[in-house]
Amino acid sequence: MEKTYKIITVVLISILLIGFFLSIYITTDEKIPDNAVVVVTLEDKLYHSIHLDYICIAGKTAKTMVLSKAKERGFKPDPHCQDLGYFRGNTLFLYQNILSKLGIQYNSRWDKNGNWLW
Repeated sequence: MEKTYKIITVVLISILLIGFFLSIYITTDEKIPDNAVVVVTLEDKLYHSIHLDYICIAGKTAKTMVLSKAKERGFKPDPHCQDLGYFRGNTLFLYQNILSKLGIQYNSRWDKNGNWLW
């Protein structure tokens, strides 16, 4: 009976270790959360990162709102901000993504309240 428990334990630990090492090769990209605050320009119906270049909003009416509301109202992402990678988050290993779903904080571009961290 004791030998069976040892075999089961070794098999389970081996599966966990193999799964961990495989999860290093599988990555996911962090997406901008719907509650992230963005700057919208009313004239061209674009939304921008909070850390935008002044030229993007010069001479336009700019407001802030959450991303989900901006998308509902028909705003599109600013191509300049997209080219600079402002709306892309970090690339996470699979195990980091799983841990983040369990509530463990990792290095992210946004916090859980949608605030920009850089």
